[in-house]
Amino acid sequence: MMLILPIDHVIIPVADLAATGAAFEAAGFVVTPEARHSAAMGTANRCIMFDRTYIELMGVVEETSANLPWRRAIKHGSGMGGLAFSTSNIQVTANDFKARCIRTEALRHFSRQTNEGELRFSVIRIDPSETPGFQCLVCEHHTRELLWRPELLRHPNSVTSIEAIFLPSVEGLGRFGQQEGVAVMQGNSGLRLRGSRSASYDLTSSCDITIEVIAP
Repeated sequence: MMLILPIDHVIIPVADLAATGAAFEAAGFVVTPEARHSAAMGTANRCIMFDRTYIELMGVVEETSANLPWRRAIKHGSGMGGLAFSTSNIQVTANDFKARCIRTEALRHFSRQTNEGELRFSVIRIDPSETPGFQCLVCEHHTRELLWRPELLRHPNSVTSIEAIFLPSVEGLGRFGQQEGVAVMQGNSGLRLRGSRSASYDLTSSCDITIEVIAP
């Protein structure tokens, strides 16, 4: 089964953020420095940016009610722990979900500080019962220019985009399908990326995923 979903980024919850970031760097990716979310979130991340999407490596730095889903995901092993869908108007998306009886948590506004400035974004978490065993959310970026910076897109391994996402289960994701986006398929946790040089990377020791890079 293949779905086309409006992917903003994939979320990989990890127990050791520094070690996982180093593993991605060793594979030829540019990885952002660690950045802390708000105190309410209690999380930190490192990101691997592509043309329109990115990979978020997420770690928990302090236990809060907001990061309970990520702590559960880390406890049960890393791998692909969540998907963030993109939106240009999160309130319109919230209204659409309500009309379609898709259960969600309340709209939240978050920020995290970087050397380039404060990143701001709004998030709606989809109730886990809608996508069993998987955390999905919708994200609207308010400061895209601070996140998608040119120097973060030039990866030594030539990767430019996410071609496909493989998940152990795609149950419940069909309700979020669109005509444009990224292919999501059932399979072992992993990513198919596009670059100018074919390659494969086994990152199971750090985050339980494998990566295949395909060339044109």
